[in-house]
This record gives sequence, C-alpha cells and structure tokens, in this order.
Amino acid sequence: MTIHFGTDGWRAIIGEEYTFSNVAKVLQAFCDLQEAAQGRSIIVGYDRRFQSRAFAEQAARVLLGNGFKVELAHQFAPTPCVSWMTKQRQALAGVVITASHNPFQWNGVKFKEDYGGSASPEFTSQVEAQLQRNEGSGPRPRELSLEEGEQRGLLTYFDPQGAYVRQLEKLIDIGKIRRAKLKIVADPIYGAGGGFFQKLLGKQVVEIRGEENPAFGGVNPEPIEKNLAPAIAAVRKFRAHIGLATDGDADRIGAVDEKGRFVDSHHIFALILRHLVTVKKWKGTVVQTVSTTRMIQRLTEKFGLELIETPIGFKYICQAFRKTHPLMGGEESGGIGIAKHIYERDGILCGLFLLEILATYRKPFSKIIAELQKEVGPLVFRREDLHWPLEKIRLVKERLAAGSLPETPGFRLRSKNFLDGFKFNFTDDSWLLIRPSGTEPLLRVYAEAPSDRKLTSLLRAARSFLQSLG
Repeated sequence: MTIHFGTDGWRAIIGEEYTFSNVAKVLQAFCDLQEAAQGRSIIVGYDRRFQSRAFAEQAARVLLGNGFKVELAHQFAPTPCVSWMTKQRQALAGVVITASHNPFQWNGVKFKEDYGGSASPEFTSQVEAQLQRNEGSGPRPRELSLEEGEQRGLLTYFDPQGAYVRQLEKLIDIGKIRRAKLKIVADPIYGAGGGFFQKLLGKQVVEIRGEENPAFGGVNPEPIEKNLAPAIAAVRKFRAHIGLATDGDADRIGAVDEKGRFVDSHHIFALILRHLVTVKKWKGTVVQTVSTTRMIQRLTEKFGLELIETPIGFKYICQAFRKTHPLMGGEESGGIGIAKHIYERDGILCGLFLLEILATYRKPFSKIIAELQKEVGPLVFRREDLHWPLEKIRLVKERLAAGSLPETPGFRLRSKNFLDGFKFNFTDDSWLLIRPSGTEPLLRVYAEAPSDRKLTSLLRAARSFLQSLG
C-alpha cells in the first residue's frame, strides 16, 4: 500500500486505507523527518467527520511519543484556525484531521508548515519517501498516552473559538457590521465552520446545518450551487441580506445574494480584492491559479498591482506568497487567502469581508455585484468535468503537448500557457483550459468568455476536439 499526498494532503476512505494504523504511520514519518526539532510544539486540530477527534488523538499520541509538545483543539476546529495557531504560537507545524469537501466516507491529514501555510510539495514528498523507508525497515510508531502527556506537561488543549476569533476581529470592522443590522444566513454544511459567525455576530445570524452530522446530510460539504439549496431557501425565508457557506473544514467560501442567487468564488475574490484596495487601502501582489477569472487581471491592472499565476492548488499560491510582498490569493474552487492574516485560505474571514463590504456600501448584495461586473466588463465562466478512460487522457495530453489545438472559429489565439494543463488565451480575453487528471479518469475543462454565446462556443469546441481523439 502506498500513501500518496495530493494537492492538499493525504485523503482516503475511512476503514479502508484511512485507519488508525495508517494515520500513526503518517505521523511517525513526519516525526522521523523532524527528529532534530524534538521538544517543539505541534498544533493539532480536526473537523466534524466520523471519528475525526479520535484520529486527532491518535496523531497526538504519536507526536507525544516522539518527544514533541502538542496543543490539541478541545473541539472541532476550522483548518484556518489551526494554520493561524501554528503561526501565532511559533509552532513547528500544524496537523489537521480533515478531508475538506470530500464525501463523508473520506478523511485525511493536512500538514501546515511553521508559517501557517499549506505544506509545500517538497515537504509532502519527503513524508511520502519516509513512509516508504519505514515500510521496509523502519520502527513501529512510538506513542505516549494523552494522560501521561498531560502529566508531563507535554499536552495542552486550546479553544478554537478563542484567540482565533479575536484575530478575526482585528482584521474586520465588526462594529460596522453590527451597526448595519444585517440579517445573515450562515450555512457551514455541518462542517467545522459551525457556530463561528454566530460567535462573532450573535442574533444577526441565522445558522442552518450547524449541528453535528458526520454524513453531511447526504451532500458533499462543498459550498457550490448544487449543494446550497437549503441556504438559498433560508435567505428567501428570512429575507436575509446575504447567505454565507463554508466547506467541511471552513477554508472555502460560497455565498448567496439577497434574491437567493448563488455567488461564485470568482466574484467573491474580485469583490474582496476591490474592497481591500479601495476601502482598506491595502497593497501588495495578487496571486491566482490558472483556472481563475480574468476579472482579477483586469482589477490588478486598474490598481497597478502585480499579478502572479500559479498551478492549481493553494500550496502553490502559498509558495508565491513567500517570495513576494503579497496582498491576497485565490483559486477557482473557493479558496481565498488574505496574506496579512495567514498564508492560507480562510472561508470564515472571507465571509466576514463580504459582510464588511455590505456594511460599507449599504446596498443590496446583488447591486454591488452588478456594479463590479460593470466595472470589470462582462465575463461568463463555466467548468465541466468529463469522465474519460485514462488511456484516452494520456492521448489528449500527448496531442496537446505536441501542438494540436481545438478548432475555435471566431476566436484568435493570443497565447498558450501549459503551466498546469493546457490553457489557450484569445484576443477578446476569452480563455479555455483543458486539464487532465494525473490519477483519475477525469478531464476538467474550464472556460471564460465575454458572453454566454461565446462561452458555449468554446466549450463545444473543446468537446469536439476531445471526441475527435477517441
């Protein structure tokens, strides 16, 4: 069995590959690599999935058994809370037991490095390599009980709704939001964001799907339109100004306007960027992944800010943050990070920034979005996930790498970008990205264009090209 770290940690199905034994092996491999740092602290948190607390306690026992101090969340904790605690406490690393937005059958392990950001590919590759060495001849995981860890002063507990919430209050004008008397629907989708907006804003917030439900009510805990019917209904029922949704570990954000219409991550990214620059007067480099909207490019050009594009995965945004003077970064999947906070996504903070925007402009959310669209110009985005056999995906990669192009009548090619997948930029600011999965029988096709008609044409061209190969 090979444990592999993907774009955001190791994930596997509970009871199959994801077992207490394998979690212990992963943590032992980490400890072996950090042997010289024994005695330093590790922050450990967990989401609300089945047995997440028990898996976190298993991780803590291995860390304690290898001579590390452990600060363990006393209840479920958002991933950005663990990231911030890692940075604030000057810990060696953070460990989060979560599978983020995956289906309920899954769980996982995320590592956070000492600066509070996603573990680099180099970091996780070293853990994988150590796992392989340990499988051959390495020691069995060393453990120390939690009780003995407490007695020795090695184990302490922290409140996820304590210092982290106070940190959020330093970045946001909570008073302004309260004075605006906004009615807010919060939908954590049974995830780790439960209770946080209420903690900050009290009776202004109506929370739905906030109780513990390890099956997530039968949906994936991902804040995308198809999963937010309850939030949309609640916004309409309570005549709320906005609905805010977070994913399973609360590092991603989705939103609903006062009319009950879904607001995607591209618009959220653009709205927060504009707010940080024009209202809060913050500056810095902006980082986005290759699948992110052209709106960000247009805004950074308008504001005179540097824009860096990275492969897909927030770990790449995090690495770009470390090499520049960053303002913020974001990705198409709903992960948006504010560098002044942590080099990591934070769905709760981004939701608070949306509330601050509403409180600042004192206009309906839908009108603020319409004004943004008028400012940046018309753009329509869509992503399609196509299930294809792996052998055909290999052929697609070979043909595109060799120079084959989808036929796109009515579009003039301006440039190509093969940073992560195969992206074609056109002169009217349309773009098309074909991104084969390296491990799954899946092709993701992303496109953005100035109109629905042009968007449909681009996606049709992509499908025709792919079908011609198979």
